[in-house]
Amino acid sequence: MSDSSKKAMMPDKVVEVMVDSIFRKNGIKPEEVKNNLSEKQREMLKEMVTDLKAQVEEFQEKRNESKTE
Repeated sequence: MSDSSKKAMMPDKVVEVMVDSIFRKNGIKPEEVKNNLSEKQREMLKEMVTDLKAQVEEFQEKRNESKTE
């Protein structure tokens, strides 16, 4: 696996760990959440994740640019 593909997967892992931690702290089972979400809520979550990924990628690009200068 190349370094760039490892970096691309990193935000997904961070999100998974954070969500899992929040669920455990609040006694929520992921299966219950999946079954109780409306289609609108699912779409909103997908959009939010897409936006967060874009922000992380932009941050990484800026960080890499500043390192090369």
